[in-house]
Amino acid sequence: MNSNKVSAYTIYVNRWGTLRLRCLRCGYLGPSDGPLCPRCGFPLIVEPRGVLRIDREKPSILRYASVLNYGNKAVTLGEGLTRIRRVNGVMIKDESRNPTGSFMDRGSSVLISNVSGEVKVLFEEDFTLSIATYANAAGIGIRVYVNPDHVGAYAELLRLSTMSNVTIEFSEGGHGVDIIYGEPLFLDGVKTIAYELYEQVGEVEGVVLPMERGYLALAVYEGFRELREWGFIGDLPRLILVKHRAGQMTEISDWLVKAAGARVVDVGDEETIRSMIELARGGMYVKPVSAMAYAVASMLGKDYVVVITGTGVKEYRVGRELGGLTKLQEAILGVLEGSRPLTAYEVWERLGGTATIQGIYKALNSLVRRGLVTVDYEVYGNRKVRVFRVLSNYK
Repeated sequence: MNSNKVSAYTIYVNRWGTLRLRCLRCGYLGPSDGPLCPRCGFPLIVEPRGVLRIDREKPSILRYASVLNYGNKAVTLGEGLTRIRRVNGVMIKDESRNPTGSFMDRGSSVLISNVSGEVKVLFEEDFTLSIATYANAAGIGIRVYVNPDHVGAYAELLRLSTMSNVTIEFSEGGHGVDIIYGEPLFLDGVKTIAYELYEQVGEVEGVVLPMERGYLALAVYEGFRELREWGFIGDLPRLILVKHRAGQMTEISDWLVKAAGARVVDVGDEETIRSMIELARGGMYVKPVSAMAYAVASMLGKDYVVVITGTGVKEYRVGRELGGLTKLQEAILGVLEGSRPLTAYEVWERLGGTATIQGIYKALNSLVRRGLVTVDYEVYGNRKVRVFRVLSNYK
């Protein structure tokens, strides 16, 4: 590692001295001055702090704080505890329900809780947007280096440009970035997907995961490995890694196939497009990488869960400039004003059934997109329920 680069997990080691880094491939256990194993170069993971104790009152990955390597503060925006739903019989773990619409928020929560001061990061679509959003919540400035020749994800870049804590600099390589995708502390948060699948589904035959570089699959594998080690599950679920037909195997996917019995499945363009359309008709707007995973899961049977990693459609417009409010929206704002946070069903009850529950949901979601109402989550039993609150300055 460059001596001028101070990554998040190195800061944590230097300050607390308790972080244990492990290489799943060669078995190395010890310190490192970078995200890769100093012995074999494989991505490192962080050892859990102890044995898992689930705090079922917490509606986010904070319910697993007993094992996650948070720093001296927990930065959370309600990430995690995303719902399980079925579309055409396929069981889906819907990660688009996270705050920025991506599973990346899980990793950002843990990673950003370990840093202070301005951090530098390359522009990598969902990853950078998530990191910047959590840095903003923690009062941390972030400098984003954008290669002008390879921007691509303009929606994410535009969103970053509106954030007060973000400075954008056009550069081909950056100057000693602090945080990269695949950091051990980032994977520490992502592995909570496995914990949640255990809570929500129990033992499943297999999990279907979209694969690009393989970090998501590595983190989910580690989460299930820990659950088995603690005695929560018996056998590890089969991991099905899905990539585009023209895509390449990675060092991570090679290892997961050889050491963990994972299976890699290729998907072409036609299957991907058909799956995107099928999911859209079911109310889910996904990126191609998630559609590929769904295409494979639809052929495997009901005992497999597919992880949808994020959405391809995001609403960034806020404010009342989108047009006048409907009578129902005005009525909902009147109900929410001065009230505790309410579920959509409670709003429907207070309106005395003057609209359908579907109409209430639609109106509430429109108000959220306009920036007039905020949505949060509360735990009812083992369920994470959305609650709505009007902003104090909505008028």
